[in-house]
Amino acid sequence: MRHIRAKSIFPGRVRGLMLEFRRERFASAAHEGDPINPKSEFRQFKSALRSAQLQLAGEKKMMLDRRKKSPGEILAIDDAIDVLESHIMTLEDPYFLGEIRNRIFNTGATGAAALGAVIGMVSRQFNFESADKNFEKGGQNRHFLKDMTDMKRRILYFLGLQQELALPEGVDIIAAPKLTVSEVLALKRAGVRGIVIGETSETAHELVMLRAMRIPSVSVSDPRFFRQKKTSPMLLDADIGYIVLDPRKSARFVQSQTQEEKTHWSQTVRMRAGEKFSLSGTLHFVSELDACTEATNARVGLYRTEYQVSEAHELPSTRQLQKQYEYLLKFFPKIDITFRLFDFSNDKNFLSHPLIENNHDLRGIRFLLKEKKILESQLTALIRAGEATNKSIRILIPYLSETQEWMQVKNLMEEINGGRKKARLSVGAMLENATAIFTAKHWQHDVDFFYIGTSDLLSAIAMESRENTEALHRALLGDTFTVMAKEILQLARRKSVTLCGEITGEPWAIAYLSALGFRDFVMPTHRIGIGVNMLQAMSPKDAKQYARTLTKIANESERLDRARELALEILYGRS
Repeated sequence: MRHIRAKSIFPGRVRGLMLEFRRERFASAAHEGDPINPKSEFRQFKSALRSAQLQLAGEKKMMLDRRKKSPGEILAIDDAIDVLESHIMTLEDPYFLGEIRNRIFNTGATGAAALGAVIGMVSRQFNFESADKNFEKGGQNRHFLKDMTDMKRRILYFLGLQQELALPEGVDIIAAPKLTVSEVLALKRAGVRGIVIGETSETAHELVMLRAMRIPSVSVSDPRFFRQKKTSPMLLDADIGYIVLDPRKSARFVQSQTQEEKTHWSQTVRMRAGEKFSLSGTLHFVSELDACTEATNARVGLYRTEYQVSEAHELPSTRQLQKQYEYLLKFFPKIDITFRLFDFSNDKNFLSHPLIENNHDLRGIRFLLKEKKILESQLTALIRAGEATNKSIRILIPYLSETQEWMQVKNLMEEINGGRKKARLSVGAMLENATAIFTAKHWQHDVDFFYIGTSDLLSAIAMESRENTEALHRALLGDTFTVMAKEILQLARRKSVTLCGEITGEPWAIAYLSALGFRDFVMPTHRIGIGVNMLQAMSPKDAKQYARTLTKIANESERLDRARELALEILYGRS
């Protein structure tokens, strides 16, 4: 959901039917004038309250179990656990239950009526947001009010006053202007494959749960979207953030993986009557490979090894690293893995190292050469793992910029690998700034391959932070990158060159880069499918025409918008 001011930790596309969904409420079975037994009513309410607490505890346990199995999602899951814990604490508050008891015994109210009165009373105390309804003002109060409504609905369900959510037959995607946490979880249980939600904020609790539950979702600000009464065919892409209504029948799409499905880490594809392309994914944690099935040789384009220390915030020993690398080489022999050395930086300072905090330019190999013990430990572990398994090791040096940096790393590797049984090494340089692009030709004969880190390179071109994705995307279509691309392609005549980074997973960017002459891409693993679709939908002639159309547009913002529009037309047709 990045394109529409939201993020999804498990983005993807689903195809299905759209329907505005509303929860059906049942009227109370009690008639007016029927006598109320306070003791029985309170006992029934406490039973419903306990059931709601157990349900929340079960959902929290489910999240804790998933966190152990999916360390790559730990941040999103932790946010969801915090939300569930706040709900549990509220329902366990003795004041809450005491107020319900007073209303049942002192006024003769039903449990449902007492619940509504207490929730209303508490909510009014926190309902002091500004009149202009600015979503950013009073955000925590808004979350609290929604959470109170959410807990009310949970208890009403166990009182028998609300039914379990069920999707209409054939409906996979739900459109709802508002959702609560319990509704998100109920929709997940009902089998929803995607959600279109009304305009919301990054920290909204419903979005926290959507990310943690891996439900692709897109935010829509236009209220007319939710007034549609009929179901209609639809494609939803939560990563790029677009919705295609009534796509053509021949539209190419990739359906989101379920948790049970296996991950494929690479794919080779040809354009229509054109050249061959290689697409491969990125690895953050070893556990991600447990969900992999590859019958033939496959490729992990980039193992970002610094994430090994992201949770412990301390470096594993050389022996621990070696054992991990041996495990990968031994148990996944059909997968060719490129090990990038630790790339600690300002945004990945998992060690909380003061050198990085004081100097944001000190990253990648620049930092490792300052802290040679860290570099020596990892290189030793990789080389020893290669020796123990008799496997070739592909090592990628991050943020390599100058000849003297390369020489220091080269000499250290030769020193470590100087025994009788030498490991077979293939060493590459990751070029991520203008200096590296224009000086790499001086030491290209010493390295085996090149990677181009597009995120940092485009950040340098745009003079914006990596978080400003729009600026980076505009920079890709600008003249400066075109000049650098020619220099990079000169390197590609002698050594293999791979482009990596988030932008390589954008279909419009793949089309443009293929027209420039690039053939090898590393991207977020879940984006491989749409990359394949984009390339298969075009011929080399189409790609050239696509690039020419964009270069004729003078305004940078219009150029980027047109690039995206054309890509959607190629993939899905006009909708």
